[in-house]
Amino acid sequence: MKKIVFFGAGNISQSIILGLIAKGYKKKDILYVDRNKENQKHLKKIGIKKYSKAFKDEVDLIFLAVKPKDALLAIQEICSNHTNPKVISLVAGIKSKQYFSISKNIQLIRAMPTTSSQFGKGITGVFNLSSSLTTFNKVKRIFNKVGMIVELSKEQEMDTFTGLIGSGPAYFFYLLKVYERRLMKLCNNDAKISSQAMVNMFEGIALSVSGNNIDELIDKVASKKGTTEAGLRSFKQNKLLNSFDKGIATAIKRSKEIANES
Repeated sequence: MKKIVFFGAGNISQSIILGLIAKGYKKKDILYVDRNKENQKHLKKIGIKKYSKAFKDEVDLIFLAVKPKDALLAIQEICSNHTNPKVISLVAGIKSKQYFSISKNIQLIRAMPTTSSQFGKGITGVFNLSSSLTTFNKVKRIFNKVGMIVELSKEQEMDTFTGLIGSGPAYFFYLLKVYERRLMKLCNNDAKISSQAMVNMFEGIALSVSGNNIDELIDKVASKKGTTEAGLRSFKQNKLLNSFDKGIATAIKRSKEIANES
């Protein structure tokens, strides 16, 4: 089997790698490029080897997962070592025309995964720019191993996907801080019990949402003149949904701005 390379092996790459390994993907078929000592240490621990030129002819797909400011230099390096490379860019904000200004000889796909890929629950937006159908199907199979894919119809939709879904887990982690603080008090500062309570709550929510109308689910919990109704009324009065929506819009806007800064 041909090998895949993660050019940049930070959190998102590690999430995908762990998700693939959990689904039976062979460690020997995964390589990485990263100068960060902590990332190297972690990948060595889980049995992933560094890429070297000795593997050059064995490489099939290259997942580009560096910071936006480093993306174009990384593409230059990739193109200097590989002819007609098959590149899957996981970099937020960097548009295809910027990559093609470096080289037109790239089979390019843009993708935006989530860190939940580690648990097989990832959501990955994908858009094919110049790869063959065979390559695109191969990439979709990889992301389907670690969750589900959303195939986008326009490259511009990648900015919306990035701000809405790519950043999505962090939004919910942020909201969870309120629960964590109050649960810790209830649980006598027992972090294990508090954490498990949050896990159970969100697993229950996830199961409830599947195939159901969200407004109807709210109505089932919110009894007339009860505690839930009081809490929801306060959220509405403080325009919580508006603030949340503005935050997502700001993230989408930022994704569009990044391209102009590189």
